[in-house]
Amino acid sequence: MVDKIGNLKVKNLLSAISHSRRRLQPFRQNRIKALSEYVGKNYSDSGSQNRVPVNLIELAVNTYTRQLASRRPIINVNTNRKEYKIFAKEFELALNHLMKALNFENTLRSATVDALFSMGIVKTGVCEPDQAIRGFLLRAGQPFAETISLDDWVHDMTARNFNECSYMGNRFRLPLYAVKESDLYTNTEDIKAVRRQRFNEHGDAKAQGIGSDESSIQDEAYEYAELWEMWLPQEQKVVTFAADDTGSPQKLIRVVDWEGPTAGPYHILSYEHVPGNTMPLPPVASLIDMHQLTNNVFRKLARQAERQKDIVGYRGSSEQDAENVRDAADGEMVRIDDPDSVKTFKFGGIDQQALGFMIQTKNLFTYLGGNLDALGGLGSMSDTVGQDRMMIQSASQRMADMQDATIDFTRSVCSAIGEHLFDDRFVKLELEKSVGPSGKIKVPFVYEGRKAEGEFIDFNLQIQPHSMQQTTPGMRLQALTQVMGQFVTPLAGMMQQQGLSIDTRRLMDLLGEYTQIPELTELVVDSQGGSIQTTEDKAVEASNKPAVKRTESVRINKPGATRQGQDEMMSRLLLTGRGVQDSEAASILRTPE
Repeated sequence: MVDKIGNLKVKNLLSAISHSRRRLQPFRQNRIKALSEYVGKNYSDSGSQNRVPVNLIELAVNTYTRQLASRRPIINVNTNRKEYKIFAKEFELALNHLMKALNFENTLRSATVDALFSMGIVKTGVCEPDQAIRGFLLRAGQPFAETISLDDWVHDMTARNFNECSYMGNRFRLPLYAVKESDLYTNTEDIKAVRRQRFNEHGDAKAQGIGSDESSIQDEAYEYAELWEMWLPQEQKVVTFAADDTGSPQKLIRVVDWEGPTAGPYHILSYEHVPGNTMPLPPVASLIDMHQLTNNVFRKLARQAERQKDIVGYRGSSEQDAENVRDAADGEMVRIDDPDSVKTFKFGGIDQQALGFMIQTKNLFTYLGGNLDALGGLGSMSDTVGQDRMMIQSASQRMADMQDATIDFTRSVCSAIGEHLFDDRFVKLELEKSVGPSGKIKVPFVYEGRKAEGEFIDFNLQIQPHSMQQTTPGMRLQALTQVMGQFVTPLAGMMQQQGLSIDTRRLMDLLGEYTQIPELTELVVDSQGGSIQTTEDKAVEASNKPAVKRTESVRINKPGATRQGQDEMMSRLLLTGRGVQDSEAASILRTPE
């Protein structure tokens, strides 16, 4: 057995890994608690122990994810060297094709959700050269990008940042027969099958256990071996250990030199850095206390509502009047000799102060989350569409920082995959590229790695930030309307002088597509004689005339809804116990602008 890996003793490495895994345990436990709140009580038997009627964590995670990684990024490959321009364009098409084949949007979205609860980890590399044993969707020698769960992760917890880590790696499972038959590993004769466990080696639950109520998975189709793959930056090597029954690394079965990007195979996504620590502060950790407080109060209000009851009381001498009231149908006239002796009494019910406090905690959650109402489009925040758009664009500087972090992370992963693709001399992809001034002509070509020119460092990969956010037909319609109104229509006269005109048919096609009303294309028909100058000339003439605008100022008096005003009125209501005016109550219930 190998005792040293370069300058590192195997015994010391295994001891350091065990120490770091133990120090990561509190972070794994807090992540499981947050995930339990995220899935609620109705997901499985191992979800939240209490009902989660107001799932604010799910709201925040869904809103953040839509803003950060809602679609696959578009990759542009540029180079400053003229002789590489053609190859750079072909390489760009090949890389985008590979990202689509890898379903990279799912990997990116999964890593983003992980980063909201702890940190997102993506591992990049190249599949086994002879036979891909990592997954049936991958081919041998193909670059891959996969997310790593915090349950299966370890890094040097004595480091102050990731650049100082002396090791980092992950645990994964492969069929036992594949490990023993593969030429990649040695000394595999005594490796035994390991069942998938719901708990880590130190007893804390795994995220997988949320969807299972058994301590281990008893009915696996194959026998599996658990392996730990560790990257050693200082030694520039990758080592693999076989795990024991508890899931801890034990036996060294592979040592190879690292051949890949300088940054290594692991890419970390985090949103809040904690000075002097490698583990970040995830957004959910800052919001979960307010989420739990809101649900605790709401559950209390629900119990009060369930206990509330109405009863009819009467004096002993008015028993007949009480029976007449009880037996009377709605709207029926009955005789009551003494109406004051039969009355309805209410017991229990929702406490108004507690209800107001719950509403305030919900508002505080959206405030601490970076104005989630505006980010998620959950309701009108102002009186005009323009004001709403401005509020959404400036809803949260936190979201802008998170988007920048996600873009940098995506650029790092895509660059690593691109470098692996660039170094693949056996890849052969049948693609097509656009040529000509308009780009409408498609020419097929074959991308072959053996034709790669220059060094990878000569190419500059850039990720378009806007390409990672969803573009809906409504958003396209809005952009088309703005362009037509602000640029095309005012320039219609000048366009006519230069012999240019608007293709009305194509415009109607786009409007029908974006509005989801394909029948719009049927509204444009040829006029008599085949001429189609029916509405275009009128539009040109109208565009040359100065527009007549009418401005009307309307003063609307309604209660404000600033957060400061809500806090002041809520504090007065809770501290004094006195009521508030109707206008003040309306402002408390109104969504803050």
